Amino acid sequence: MTHRLAAVTVLALAACAPKPETPEQMAARMKAESDSARTAIEAVNARAHRYFAAGNVDSLAMGYAEDVVVMISNAPATRGRPAIRAKLAEWMGYGTWEMIATTTRVDANGLLAVEQGTYVMNLKPGPHAPAGMAAMFPDTGKYVTAWRRVNGDWLVFADILNTDRPVPAAAAKRH
Repeated sequence: MTHRLAAVTVLALAACAPKPETPEQMAARMKAESDSARTAIEAVNARAHRYFAAGNVDSLAMGYAEDVVVMISNAPATRGRPAIRAKLAEWMGYGTWEMIATTTRVDANGLLAVEQGTYVMNLKPGPHAPAGMAAMFPDTGKYVTAWRRVNGDWLVFADILNTDRPVPAAAAKRH
């Protein structure tokens, strides 16, 4: 009797187990998740462009996860939201910024998404801009950003961007 009850229980549990996704179902689910994530991420990016132009460092920093890592050209990685906030405040002190990021692709699966895109950035240098900074702008480049959904919000947890500007001849000769 005990064996029969155990067998019936195992069969009942097996019947209740979710069926694995087919490749077609997975592709459809991921497309829907990617489309939804892209819409949300583009809205976050639009707000970030406004914050960037207004020099609103605190609002910009809140778009990053606590454990974020940002990797930009010609600089060491910046780790953590407080360090990002400090770096943004430093940059805002250089003058008036304009940045437009254009999303070219988003792939999402569950709570994670990866965005690819291009950017155009410009700076109108102020009195505290480092010497030679004006010559670096306007700048164009590309980026890959990893997003994590936390409590319904998409937050950046890894960001890498780099310029399309060619390597200066002197620097190229050293390498």
